[in-house]
Amino acid sequence: MRRYAFWPLALLWLPTGFAVQAVVRFGPEGGPWADAAMWLPMAAQSLAVVAPIGLPLALGCRRLWRLGYRRTAWVAGAGLGAATVAAGLYAGLLGPVAIAVCATILSLPVWIACFQISRRTR
Repeated sequence: MRRYAFWPLALLWLPTGFAVQAVVRFGPEGGPWADAAMWLPMAAQSLAVVAPIGLPLALGCRRLWRLGYRRTAWVAGAGLGAATVAAGLYAGLLGPVAIAVCATILSLPVWIACFQISRRTR
């Protein structure tokens, strides 16, 4: 079971970040949150498109974890995850492809670190 716990977290961290940011920004009482029956289906559809976009960072952090850098993986995931959510909000104005490009670029430091660590340990 522990092995499969990674995948829900890997797929849901970015949509959850966008949803939490929207709740913080608009508040639970005002804005689009007032009529949940109207916005919930639309929000679920748009967040489902964003789910696989968070995989590059999640897989990079998993690789760091497997290389033995557990704390570094958590710190990199939290820091770059927050930066990805913030940048993804602005990139979302251009569409899901821009969010994917932004998320991929922001996951590059983790992948570069994985490459350097695995090259150094050979």
